Amino acid sequence: MVIGEYAAADAEEIRRIAADCRPAAAVETWVRDDGKGCVMICGQAAAGAQTVKQVDLLFTGGEYGARGGDWLFYAGLWTPQDFRDEFLAWYRLEHLPILLECPTWNGCRFVEQKVAEGCQFHALHQVMDKATLDCDARKRSRSTPWFLRLAKQPWFDDAFTRILCRRAPP
Repeated sequence: MVIGEYAAADAEEIRRIAADCRPAAAVETWVRDDGKGCVMICGQAAAGAQTVKQVDLLFTGGEYGARGGDWLFYAGLWTPQDFRDEFLAWYRLEHLPILLECPTWNGCRFVEQKVAEGCQFHALHQVMDKATLDCDARKRSRSTPWFLRLAKQPWFDDAFTRILCRRAPP
């Protein structure tokens, strides 16, 4: 799986780029809510990407892809190698299940990108609307003892990247 980030925000240009991704039938196209381009999830990125991230799927939950919501909450999560197992366990066993208790939090794909140092993960959450990001389940998932223990680490939470996107029109 590849995550490609492009500067294109115009619908026509996004469609042209998506047509060059492979396999073309399986391309997911998302327009950044901040107007700074788009994100495409596919098997092979098209030329012209600002960033291409080759990732491996680690786990999923709920509904995602074409069956998931029309909003993508794309989070980049870096951890030191020493915290890999604990972080993955927290995300998979506690954080994601709590998020999925919210009826408008559809699902997530959790992937890993090989990097030279530490561990780089990406959470590809799909939600029905952007108001879902303020749901009680998310607040609860960020107040558990496990979360609070991890939050004491300097690399945790504030250093993570977050991009909100909406599904691009066909």
